[in-house]
Amino acid sequence: MSDKTNAISIKEFDYPDGADTTVSAKEGGAKFDELIDIINQNKNNNTLLKAKLEIAGFENLVKSDDYQKKIEFLSGWETQQLESKGSPKAKKGGRLRVRLSEFPASIRVLGKDSNYDVITYITSFMYESLLGFNSETMEYTSGLASHWKISDDNLTFWYRIDPNARWADGMPVTSEDVVESWKIRVDKGIQDPSTNMVYKNFHEPKPISKYIVELNVDQSSWKWFLYFSTTEILPAHYLNKVTGKEYLTKYHFDMMPGTGPYAFVKEKMRKGKSLSINRRNDYWAKDYPSSIGTSNFDEIKIIIVKEDRIALEKFKKGELDIFIVGRAQWWYEDFLNKIDDPKFDNLNRGLIQMRKIFNYSPHGFSGIAMNMRNKPFDNINVRKAFAMLWDREKLIRTMFFDEYYPLATYFPVGDYQDKNNKPTKFDIDKAIDILNGEGWVRNADGWLENEGDIFEIELGIDQSSERIFTVLQEDLKNAGVKLNIKNITHQTVFKNVMNERNFDIYYGAWTGGFFPNPKYMWYSEYGKQPGTVNINGFEDDRVDEIIEGFDKMFDAKERVQAIREIDKILLDYVPYALGWYAPYSTRFLFWNKFGYPDHYLGYSGNWKSISSYFWYDSEKADKLIRAKSDKTLEFEKPIVNVFYDENMKEMFGKEDK
Repeated sequence: MSDKTNAISIKEFDYPDGADTTVSAKEGGAKFDELIDIINQNKNNNTLLKAKLEIAGFENLVKSDDYQKKIEFLSGWETQQLESKGSPKAKKGGRLRVRLSEFPASIRVLGKDSNYDVITYITSFMYESLLGFNSETMEYTSGLASHWKISDDNLTFWYRIDPNARWADGMPVTSEDVVESWKIRVDKGIQDPSTNMVYKNFHEPKPISKYIVELNVDQSSWKWFLYFSTTEILPAHYLNKVTGKEYLTKYHFDMMPGTGPYAFVKEKMRKGKSLSINRRNDYWAKDYPSSIGTSNFDEIKIIIVKEDRIALEKFKKGELDIFIVGRAQWWYEDFLNKIDDPKFDNLNRGLIQMRKIFNYSPHGFSGIAMNMRNKPFDNINVRKAFAMLWDREKLIRTMFFDEYYPLATYFPVGDYQDKNNKPTKFDIDKAIDILNGEGWVRNADGWLENEGDIFEIELGIDQSSERIFTVLQEDLKNAGVKLNIKNITHQTVFKNVMNERNFDIYYGAWTGGFFPNPKYMWYSEYGKQPGTVNINGFEDDRVDEIIEGFDKMFDAKERVQAIREIDKILLDYVPYALGWYAPYSTRFLFWNKFGYPDHYLGYSGNWKSISSYFWYDSEKADKLIRAKSDKTLEFEKPIVNVFYDENMKEMFGKEDK
């Protein structure tokens, strides 16, 4: 398949660049940036402020009757440009072919059937939000909005739309786009109750001017600012022509134009098989510093392959450009162990490269949840002892090829975790001593017994996990604990654990993110309600107190300290025997025809960041074609492990085994 493609334009309307000249600076028009800078720098000296405003040509503002009121409104606006992690060496052009496992039932970006991974992937390149977020500094950055402001009571937010922002069809982005994007999300016709519920927490946005929009909420919470600021904005000149119900039909297999660097190409879609997006050559922010070295491919083609092994074979044949290796066994046995074996020619000569990226991508936590409502796990010492009886290091060594690390936190995300935490060690003797102290003693059959009851528990699992938990079963037996493993369906597990709370222990893996929300998992009241993820029945007054104030912590550093305190309490309570995590962002293979930054995926990127940071290298691609037939040509050997910084290397820079 040829990699020669071209960037496209779907522009229909030809509006002049920059701000509408009829909109004044104080309304968000041209020179708004200069006006805000002057006010923020001199607001404590009114005489000097007036003088500087007049010098800069804002005498009409100084002489206005409501001067003080306008100054108050124009004070405190923030702006922050995102520093691009893309390489200045990147080149535009070429095609990237990636694989996802499921074709969507619809390609709508919101509403019914919009929660497919394919849709999330595509829309991240097509649509933009008012603000971005820098995961490294934990600060908001400019997006469609160049500036923003939050009221002192945290109940009102203002955004100033960047006057340069344009839709792919050429129409300017305005406050009305924000209004209509809210309206469609509260419209019951989109058949998405959860979206309706979230966005009804916001009052209808108010257009203050063409470029300034105001948003009000009833309750103070940093989450509301986050949610709305990072919501994809859609074009009002399309939305105002359809109701929510009509949107479901009209955009079942179509997309409105976006503001992002790529556009959906409907003609290239093959239902059930593939979708494509193409780079726009007229993206409004292409010359911004935040765009340096990003969005480099002329075309990104998403090929649907359901089975992992089939996808791997397609990659080996050159039908896919990258392959994400999800299983440690495949990574180790199929590739890592074969780099130096001449029989595996493509890998040995470097035609295929492999990388494992260690960066600050957020991780979730996993572990064995203990039902604290019932005996024996209503006893904290029993829970501590049980956690000591799970030999995670043996599993990691014998089954997972040393690809994972034992968890020592419930919040393995950036600064939220205390790096001084130590994982619980497997210690059968100490565990038995603790259990003996709680009245558990071995009977004639070798089982631990307390007041006539043996220590017997049940674990319901999917059959694919049995190999992992039979190891635990044997270790528990040696300690005198009887574990009965029962193979049941996911539906039965959900019913028993989530709804009826009818379980002894349950193994679960939970996703993580840069914005932990401890309420859903650890709030006492939720432990009493079915259907919540406080499956343990965990209760603690101090944790409740922190959670109840958490939403009002607009300072990210304050939230970090709050999460650390909750984490310490959880580690003391031991609601879970914690499991393991992958310390890296992703493991992947790729055909050696791409350029990339030294960091590959940025501070916290995952495999999808390949689409943003990599670029097509025509010289490498030509050599790759020749090398497939000329066995004397070689590339560099894969370096395998890549660490974002020295801190990552110090923590995880062990040799692959």
